[in-house]
Amino acid sequence: MATKPNPIKKYTKKDGSTAYMFKKYLGIDPVTGKQRETTRRGFASLKEAKLAYARLDIDVAENGIKQRSSNRAYKEVFEDWFNLVYKTKVKESTYWNTRIIFDKYILPALGSYNIKAITVTACQKQANAWCKDNPNRYDRYINYAGMIFKYAESIGEIQSNPMQKIILPTPVESIEGDEPEVINFCDRQELLSLLKELKENYPFKRFVFFSLLAYTGLRKGEALALTWRDIDFKHQTLTVNKTLAVGKNGTALIQKPKTKAGVRTISIDSDTADLLKEWRYHQKKHIDLLAMMPSIEQLVFAKDEDNGLMNPRTPQTWLDTLYRKNKSLHQITPHGFRHTHASLLFEAGASMKQVQARLGHSNIKTTMNVYTHVTKEGKEETADIFGEFMRNGKSLGQSLGQNKNPAQ
Repeated sequence: MATKPNPIKKYTKKDGSTAYMFKKYLGIDPVTGKQRETTRRGFASLKEAKLAYARLDIDVAENGIKQRSSNRAYKEVFEDWFNLVYKTKVKESTYWNTRIIFDKYILPALGSYNIKAITVTACQKQANAWCKDNPNRYDRYINYAGMIFKYAESIGEIQSNPMQKIILPTPVESIEGDEPEVINFCDRQELLSLLKELKENYPFKRFVFFSLLAYTGLRKGEALALTWRDIDFKHQTLTVNKTLAVGKNGTALIQKPKTKAGVRTISIDSDTADLLKEWRYHQKKHIDLLAMMPSIEQLVFAKDEDNGLMNPRTPQTWLDTLYRKNKSLHQITPHGFRHTHASLLFEAGASMKQVQARLGHSNIKTTMNVYTHVTKEGKEETADIFGEFMRNGKSLGQSLGQNKNPAQ
């Protein structure tokens, strides 16, 4: 009969002296349904450790698992909220990206403090620090940090949410001479120059990918999740019903769009359709050359080496390479192609509702925010758009071919 392993372990303390410790499984927590164990250390002798282990054994047998301490650290409450509440409400990619924010910004600042001892003043100081160090994202940190206090309040661990009582700090406005704000979209000529450079001097796959973003307004993740079955060349339409996202440890995964509006079918112009057909021919040759088995759900854009999901960061790496060698190009991110598409649609006379449907915005306010980015060229051409409409009775927006006829 196999003997149980000895739970008592000897270890060396920082001062060089020897001590004893043990870990003990306590059973299933009746509140969380999760396994609980405890670690006790610092015993001067083996006998002392064995005695403590035996006493704990009797205590658990007679009294069951004790409830958690009422004086928990912020990080302990966060772990409960994250595992019991947050992970059940959002998609996998969302909760792991949120976890990164907590691990990098919020827990280092608040995690070790007793949650009952964190005051409004302490929260205000931390909010001010986030605002100073991260003026573009500080409000997100404040909001996330407040979720933990709100949860602690809901379970009776604290009386009120101190983060809710702070005065939201305001970032210091840049003064003349500071770095100008980066404009994350191109005007028509800037876009044409960028695509021309990609076409002439870089792999064909990159030109096709960014052309598709520019001419459809797809999100990067939506384009990377596309399969050939999503494209109807006969009717020149493209269906978006999934997106590539990042899960735990940076793992790529496919999931549904964030909102119902994100699921949509949009028209594609004949040039984009022809470009995609040409890319499909090139891709098939590559797959045949490597003797790989094409999938019935063949991705439009897959990794060259194994035909699998691409890393979501790859498109930005492609752009970084392009910009390093072409300093004169206007630099935008992959998401900037989506803003570019929207801006140029507005310039061409498309309505707010048409652009909202094409981009898959669930809220018209999001589309209106994009509208404020319309370029100077578009404002100057307003009279020309009106004149063209009066001459022909038709604007570019009327030929976008949405599934539904959006209200003007």
